[in-house]
Amino acid sequence: MISDERREKIRLDLEKFMGVRIAKKRIKSIEVNPRQRSVPRMFVRVGEKYGGLEPGAPEEEVLAIFESTLFCVCTPTRGVDGTPPYYFLREDIVSVEEKK
Repeated sequence: MISDERREKIRLDLEKFMGVRIAKKRIKSIEVNPRQRSVPRMFVRVGEKYGGLEPGAPEEEVLAIFESTLFCVCTPTRGVDGTPPYYFLREDIVSVEEKK
């Protein structure tokens, strides 16, 4: 898990990188059924490791999940330090669990 300060920095950097407003919601997990991509239905949770977030993607820990016009999944190599996140279209999201 990352600190609240690190999460907020990632969120603000993503807003600047993507040019869109990103909600301050603390998303814990998403269930995704990507219809237009060649990846299977998956349940993505912050703090856990996943491979195949897109075809050929390596296994990485999910640092944060953000909601904007898309759902953005950030890992140590994607969505941080000026790199694009893994993203999922809103219509591909089956469910969202927020941190309470």
